[in-house]
Amino acid sequence: MLNYFNVKMINILDNKSVSKDEILKKLVFNMSENSNLIVDRDIFYKEVLQRENVGTTGIGMGVAIPHARTEVVKDIVVSVALLKNPIDFNSLDGEKVKIVILVGVPKGESKKYLELLSSLSRIFRDKKIRESILESTTTECLIEAIAEIG
Repeated sequence: MLNYFNVKMINILDNKSVSKDEILKKLVFNMSENSNLIVDRDIFYKEVLQRENVGTTGIGMGVAIPHARTEVVKDIVVSVALLKNPIDFNSLDGEKVKIVILVGVPKGESKKYLELLSSLSRIFRDKKIRESILESTTTECLIEAIAEIG
């Protein structure tokens, strides 16, 4: 599933004393640095934050899927991060987040946008997949765990 989309960053972040907004900024920056799909990273970051203000993207079980549909993204782009230190994402279950999947989608791609978010939510509700990702100790292991999702 994730292999179909432009996954531009898969990383383990050593996020000591870092807020949700700082994590999102880092992911947007890294996504922009590793892709030519983001026209304006500052606007994309603001739109991700605006979406967060509408309602939490923390889906529970230690997973968050922040996202934005925007005119400053040329194609669907995804970034996955494993956080060494869980952060509060105001998840509905109250659990802190360790896995963050940032999604950017062009404005006109509503159907693909909804399908991707639904698929990601379903994928990361699977305990085996979450455990495989959470057990990753290196970026290489994390990339392998993500590649196995299919």
